[in-house]
Amino acid sequence: MFNNEDLTIDLWVDPPLLNALFEDARSIANKLNLTSVMNEVNELKAKVSSRISPIPNVSGSRYFAYAIDSSFPPSPLELVGGVLTVVAYGYVGQVGGKSDRYVTGDILYEDTSEISKSIEIISKIREREMAMKLLKDKLHGRKNLDLIILDGEIYVHPLPYNLPAYEGVRRKVEDVLEKMLNLAEKSKTTIVGVVKRVRSRYLSIYAGHCLSTNDKLMASLLLNKGEYISLGNYGSVLPQWLQINYMDCETKRGMSREEAERRLNEGIENLKRVFNGDGGRLKGIPKVADTELIFYKAPITAVATKLEVLDLGGIGVPNLVGYLSSQTTNTGYPYLLDLVDTYVRVDSRLLDYVKSLLTRYAGLSISDSNVKELINTLLQLTNPQKAYLYRQMEG
Repeated sequence: MFNNEDLTIDLWVDPPLLNALFEDARSIANKLNLTSVMNEVNELKAKVSSRISPIPNVSGSRYFAYAIDSSFPPSPLELVGGVLTVVAYGYVGQVGGKSDRYVTGDILYEDTSEISKSIEIISKIREREMAMKLLKDKLHGRKNLDLIILDGEIYVHPLPYNLPAYEGVRRKVEDVLEKMLNLAEKSKTTIVGVVKRVRSRYLSIYAGHCLSTNDKLMASLLLNKGEYISLGNYGSVLPQWLQINYMDCETKRGMSREEAERRLNEGIENLKRVFNGDGGRLKGIPKVADTELIFYKAPITAVATKLEVLDLGGIGVPNLVGYLSSQTTNTGYPYLLDLVDTYVRVDSRLLDYVKSLLTRYAGLSISDSNVKELINTLLQLTNPQKAYLYRQMEG
């Protein structure tokens, strides 16, 4: 036990707020039910022990690999005339002991509130377009690569559960992914997604019921350092997960059995569309079903790392896990991903510079003072109180 006095805080917090935080912290801690979680771990360990393997030793220089990532400021710049942000995206490669890197980006400026919802999708599309560029370079003999590492899932939502709608920004997801997957197959290049934010509960299919915690936490408790586990591929995992999700997880949350059955049947039909490429119209998308789900715990980390592996290059999952584990840092992720993350990172103050560019270019050919005043008004912050978040540091 500890008293409130045992805790110190290095910033001023109003006492009523601090008291509220203490109460909520106690309440949440009581709901964690750690004993129940450990019982689930022990139950699951007995059922999946045959799927757990030691990570083999594989040299960190064995494969030619490229990591791709994108970045954008935490908050876009809210201007009177629209919403402004920047997306940077690029790659870092390790090829025969040499480094190969490239970064570029886009300015997004729209008079809509939807930009905040679409920015992440757009950045993921740009990453996959960057992968397509690398794969084309490989096919034309301009680059050597065995492996492309993506930051996050290979498949952008709503894949792999469903195909995107035919309208809106998600429609392009379908096209870009199909082209990327076809190029990867043609060039015999393995694609890996290193997933940081894990809320899936696919391990529930081996427990036979809905687990109370996510796969990342469960795998971290299941695995010893230097071990990995394969959950199988999406083609086998997802149909079983849908069954448990709707008929156990959702019904426990209060969904009626009739509604759960309706959604289960709908989910199975959606998976069929994905796994057969919408009746053959999308020839690359069925590769989703062949994508294997892996968790590994590198020797230097306490938390498991999730991988989506589409091994079109025939590297083999043990070799791939060994390679990635050998370069995994104390962040829990491969060094190449840490490197590309640093390389493409965007400072929020860059938005102030971009705003200055827009102001300058918009007024270059304008002599009318009224129009110039309009330009200045359009590009003013809607909330000047937050200007300190974006203002460039003065020399």
